[in-house]
Parts: sequence; structure tokens; C-alpha cells
Amino acid sequence: MSTFEVSVSASFRARHAVATPSGPLEPPHEHDWRVEAVYRADALDADGFVVDFLAARDALDAALTPLTGADLNGALDAPASAERLAAFIAAALTRHGLTPYRVAVEEAPGCRAAFYPAGP
Repeated sequence: MSTFEVSVSASFRARHAVATPSGPLEPPHEHDWRVEAVYRADALDADGFVVDFLAARDALDAALTPLTGADLNGALDAPASAERLAAFIAAALTRHGLTPYRVAVEEAPGCRAAFYPAGP
């Protein structure tokens, strides 16, 4: 079966602290987070799209606006790992009317985590 896929991406700067393997939180620090929201469909809509790029970009911008410059641990109400951040952004996108297939978050070059709202 064929599947169509589109994605939008954006970046923002924010700080967080996560637990080290030994348990305590590491010192708060900032990252330039990169986020990719992926949408899939087996068929195109009546206009020939999986999702309108403008709507997808606007939803991602709206989801990231409250996170920009924020303390992510406070925003997520938990130590903000890349995995938790991906799930948080996926939920925000869904609240904005677009449920993604996958949200990937890059914390640092080569360090990515992804969340699949409906499972892989």
C-alpha cells in the first residue's frame, strides 16, 4: 500500500535539566532544539494534500511559541528529556487540530528522540 508523507520543521532555544544516570538533576543548560513534525496519509485530501504546509507550519509555530526561551522543566512539569518534549509537542499539535504521525526532537547534533502519537 502506498503512503504519502510531509513534514515541517522549526527550531527554538530553551533550557532544561535532566537526571544524570546517578540520579540528581544536571545543571540547567540551553540548547537550540530542532523539531520535525511528520504527517502521513494513505490518500490525498480533496485539494491534493496530506496536510497544508501553511497550516502545519502555523500549528508547529503555535506549539513552540510558549517553549521558546522557557525553562522546559517548568513547561513540561517534569525533567524535560527529548522524549518527553517530543510527546509534549505532539499533544500541542493535536490541540491545534493536526495530529502528527511522528514528532522528532533534536537536542544536539546527532541526538534525536521521536514520539509516535498512535504508536509506530
